[in-house]
Amino acid sequence: MSRMKTQPFIWVSLGVNLALAGGIVLSLQKPAAPAPEQPPSPPPAATTVETQRPGASPAPHGMPFHWNQIESEDLKAYRDNLRAIGCPDVTVREIIRAVINERFGPRREAILAGFQSRFWQFLIRGDLGKRQSVARTEWGRALDDLRAERQKLIAEVLGHDYLSTEAELQSRRASLEQQRSWLPADKRDRLMALEEQYQQRLADWAASVGSRPDRSPTAEDSAHMQALQKDFADAEKQLLTPEELKELRLRESADADWAGALPGFEPTEDEWRSVTQLRSDFDLAQSDLASADLTDPDRQAKQKQLEDKLAADTQEALGADRFAQYELAGNAQFQEVRSITQRYGLPDSIATEAYQVQQAAVAQADQVRNNADLTPEDRQSLLAAIQDQTQRTLAQTLGQQVFSTYQDYSGSWLQDLTHAP
Repeated sequence: MSRMKTQPFIWVSLGVNLALAGGIVLSLQKPAAPAPEQPPSPPPAATTVETQRPGASPAPHGMPFHWNQIESEDLKAYRDNLRAIGCPDVTVREIIRAVINERFGPRREAILAGFQSRFWQFLIRGDLGKRQSVARTEWGRALDDLRAERQKLIAEVLGHDYLSTEAELQSRRASLEQQRSWLPADKRDRLMALEEQYQQRLADWAASVGSRPDRSPTAEDSAHMQALQKDFADAEKQLLTPEELKELRLRESADADWAGALPGFEPTEDEWRSVTQLRSDFDLAQSDLASADLTDPDRQAKQKQLEDKLAADTQEALGADRFAQYELAGNAQFQEVRSITQRYGLPDSIATEAYQVQQAAVAQADQVRNNADLTPEDRQSLLAAIQDQTQRTLAQTLGQQVFSTYQDYSGSWLQDLTHAP
């Protein structure tokens, strides 16, 4: 049998566990030295079907070891052959899982290729973080079917216990595969392996610190943590090009899903990139401000400057008209009326018009309340007139049925219009 394609990946990805298995393999590659003054060995014991399979027998005594004596297209035979040469269970599981992943890889790549062409649509709608939405898509169902087929094979070869412990890890990997389908497959897999290794090292570090009575990291612990972070950052830079690393940072920044939080505003790819970068820069500046030695008034003034700069830069990036839509989408009162109009299938222009009616009515009521020349009776009469006119205008704008629903769920402000100071 020819050497399987997964062998180079296996030796790279399995780390310490495979180092142990590798030691076993290397020891088998050397002709065994005869022990001096030992009586002849008894005939070998009869082998069972589980340990002796056609085309995958262990090397005879004194002969070189070859990996193709262990490999088998039959994964159960491959599993048993690995156990026969002394591979630890964790190593056996990782090798078999790597082979299964390779078998399912081309089919998964074909599904993800179709998803990538619609990446921005899903990102803008915020569906990347909503598994229930993803599952309803054609490619989402295809991925689920493929995942179920893969899990069935894992259960058959490695058992249901292993499948249950792997479920959480596999869910995270599936999510990252969808988000990172723009990366070459080999880099995506290697990056995921780097991240898992880094997370394991962080867990080991935390366990070490947590095992002490005071559970407080020392200066040496902090230095070790920084070294772990630097090692991971260096490994990322070696794996990815500067352009790929920049793209990864942008797509997976804390601000990447901002558009999903602004229903009704659908940015283009260029708009998304510009605003995401501006928001990331704003967060970084805020972090610097938090650590600066400033008085509270100075800190508040600096914060206001940062917020004004973000607004001005965002307006410049989007343009005046698009910035107005961007700000409106972030307004809670607008979203309240929009949630009602969406339920009835009305366009966003109706929600915008209703919101503008609300803003005009609230402004008029404030002017009446602040007019010191009015008597209490006149003030109350004018406020009641504003309320009546606003209700009639909204009923005409939304339609009576929609307006009735709006009053029930979001119309408390209408009653507040008549409240005098």
